[in-house]
Amino acid sequence: MNGVPPCYNPAHHHALPEEAVEALPQFFKAIFDTALSIKPDALVEFCPCGTAYSFFTMPFMNMSVASDPKSSWQVRLKGKTLKALMGDSVAYFGDHVDMSDGGDDFASTIGVGGVVGTNFTWPVGSARRPRRDLTPEKEKIWDKWIRIYKAEMLSRGEYLGTLYDIGFDRPEAHAIRKNGNMYYAFYAPQWSGKLELRGLEKRAYRLTNYETGEALGTVRGPVATWTAQFEKHLLLEAKAE
Repeated sequence: MNGVPPCYNPAHHHALPEEAVEALPQFFKAIFDTALSIKPDALVEFCPCGTAYSFFTMPFMNMSVASDPKSSWQVRLKGKTLKALMGDSVAYFGDHVDMSDGGDDFASTIGVGGVVGTNFTWPVGSARRPRRDLTPEKEKIWDKWIRIYKAEMLSRGEYLGTLYDIGFDRPEAHAIRKNGNMYYAFYAPQWSGKLELRGLEKRAYRLTNYETGEALGTVRGPVATWTAQFEKHLLLEAKAE
């Protein structure tokens, strides 16, 4: 997907062998244009499956993907990177949640504004890999998070990638603006201390944990601080009053 060798086949009548390399993006353009001509709302995704993306193919897809991440960190890192390269008009698929930490970390995809997905098998016992079985216990978890995803639809929000530095800010933080409200996602093995809520307007906001529905009070922009304690993640909505 990311490259082809020069072509020396005389039957192809290349002016130069490098023409095969240079024309590769046109192959993906043909797929994209043909798909949309048949179905204007078709989803076109190219997955490099664990390898690096080529920016030559990026104009010819409307959903990028975490491409077989090995951890939740990679889900979030690739989300931030691909949104920076491709913008919010292109959806980002966090890939199958089964590849995240614990195999159930939907919060890492939802918090960066990604599209959720899973690779479960059903009925229980029908797969060669039992760990993919959608057991009744797992079904409750899946139901909870997919409901949260559908309720918030942060994949249609504006990812504000410049508000927090993924390398230096602690805890790791991501922010999304949607319908005048701000959504924050914080990640750390454990955290106890102050959080900085950036990107707010100079007004009051009602703060809610949108995973649990717990009301947390009010804060005021343009920059607010909030003291919190959490493990793994904390998902906050700041709703303008």
